[in-house]
Amino acid sequence: MLTVNPKDLEIPQLHRYLLGAIGPRPIAFASTIDSNGVPNLSPFSFFNVLVLTHQS
Repeated sequence: MLTVNPKDLEIPQLHRYLLGAIGPRPIAFASTIDSNGVPNLSPFSFFNVLVLTHQS
């Protein structure tokens, strides 16, 4: 198993790891009907991971 210490990585490299490891999950469906009466249903998702700060 790969072990990653965030303190040993540059921010762009850490960001790539996060993008590959965390994906948004649908938490609801949003539905609308346009002015022509056509319905639309789409997934809505939201997530927060963490805030990265760089200290020299």
